[in-house]
Amino acid sequence: MAGMREIRQGAFSELDGAAVFALARLRQQVFVVEQECAYPDLDDYDTAADTRHFWIDGEGGAVACLRVLRDGGGWKIGRVCAAKAARGTGLSASLMAAALEWIGPEADVALGAQTYAAGFYRRFGFAEEGEEYIEDGIPHITMRRAGT
Repeated sequence: MAGMREIRQGAFSELDGAAVFALARLRQQVFVVEQECAYPDLDDYDTAADTRHFWIDGEGGAVACLRVLRDGGGWKIGRVCAAKAARGTGLSASLMAAALEWIGPEADVALGAQTYAAGFYRRFGFAEEGEEYIEDGIPHITMRRAGT
């Protein structure tokens, strides 16, 4: 996994069928199968013109990904995940850094973190906001990074 650091990105309209399939398969494996959450992972946000997908490919397709979408006057990061074999290798951190660089420091950025992962997001300047909530049976917390 150490050599796989090339970050790919694009709007949905720029992705080919193989990329869309790989991203959908990874998200399905992590969120639907592993976390046992039957929910509509693929939504209209994926195809929105101002949504940007970030991912890192490995053997057989995407091994880590996230998406950035418009959220009012700011941005929202979501669908952050890594294949089981890629966890702990720094790939998700590389994607977060790339997404935040793409967004720029001046913009407000929010996300809905699974509570256990809040520490990961704090490393990127995010802070908890509000109370913990349950989404799809999993505890989450809203986190925000204020723009400069």
